[in-house]
Amino acid sequence: MSSLPPNWERYSTDDGKEYFHNTVTNSTQWQAPVFSEGPLGAADPMAAFSFDTTAASDVFQYKPSAAELEASSRKGPLDIEMRTEDPFSLMDVFSSPALTEGEMVSLKSGPSGMIGKASSGSGPSTSASTRNPSSASTSQGGGFGGFATGFAAGMAAASAGGASGGADGEAAGPGGLSGWALAQVQNLFDVSTDDVVQRLKLVLMPNPKNPDRTVAEDLRARPDFYGPFWIATTAVLFLAATGNFARLLESEHPSKFKPDYGLVPIAATMVYGGLIAVPLVARASLFFSGEEVDSVDFKKLICICGYALCPAIPASILCIVPLASFRWLFVLIGLMASLFFLHRNLLEDISVKTPWLKYTLLATPVLSQVAVYLTYRVHFFEGSRT
Repeated sequence: MSSLPPNWERYSTDDGKEYFHNTVTNSTQWQAPVFSEGPLGAADPMAAFSFDTTAASDVFQYKPSAAELEASSRKGPLDIEMRTEDPFSLMDVFSSPALTEGEMVSLKSGPSGMIGKASSGSGPSTSASTRNPSSASTSQGGGFGGFATGFAAGMAAASAGGASGGADGEAAGPGGLSGWALAQVQNLFDVSTDDVVQRLKLVLMPNPKNPDRTVAEDLRARPDFYGPFWIATTAVLFLAATGNFARLLESEHPSKFKPDYGLVPIAATMVYGGLIAVPLVARASLFFSGEEVDSVDFKKLICICGYALCPAIPASILCIVPLASFRWLFVLIGLMASLFFLHRNLLEDISVKTPWLKYTLLATPVLSQVAVYLTYRVHFFEGSRT
């Protein structure tokens, strides 16, 4: 099969007869196209087009004069004068004014200035983090450390704002009150695990002959709510749990035993109610007696009453033993340990002149402890054994 000139395609009809189509001129013929003898060929589509040099006479042609040629030869490659109406020239495109010292950037020195924020003053402004990269990396550390640092800084700023507002004679806003409340709560829970352990030993392992004055003085100087809160919560759970477990052991039909969930609110009322009632009674007694409120440290009062509940936890565990006499013994030992701790750490700190007020301040914590232990022994073990 012979080859075809460029832009020609070979096709055939259903009867098998060949015909040819030119894809450029879109012409079809039965006769096979042939190569022409010319340089482009008769079938070349470009042969249909001719360039008439006479038509160029109708087009404007710019011919520089001798003076213009001489002037352009004296100029450099960037000094070509543009003869158009465009105000921009090659000088504006390829050249720029020299940079000043303040606009130059060094690749060796640290970044300076602020990005994305205009300066309020006439001179250049820089932030503290950009002037000191090391401090910026410290204050903007990633992870939880960076978040805690920013939160603490924000609370400190709120507290400082509230203090300055009060100094100016204006009422402190919500931010100042929040900062003050946070500072107070932080002081009440700012204790270590070792501090709590030493204070628990002071309650559970008293030494009348050689008391640990260091721990006792630290307890008076830095009363906390962390230990009392967890002691009270643990005591509520243990009192209710051991009471039900003791009933289960004494039940005649353990498979039919139903726990008494009502012991949980009773224990919570005794424990938490006592911690709330003691300072309320003390405050009311001070009000009616006319004594100064500063004569009683209410934070210390709540702290000591909370730690005094600690012996109730081991006593409740020992009371699982199904012997009534042993239960009374364990309850009384726990009560004595609690009262001894109250006497050692609370009696010396109450300095009031009114006799009845002093007795009231001493009797209220004692009655609160007695109510917890006696109610636990009498009520929590008296259940249905059938």
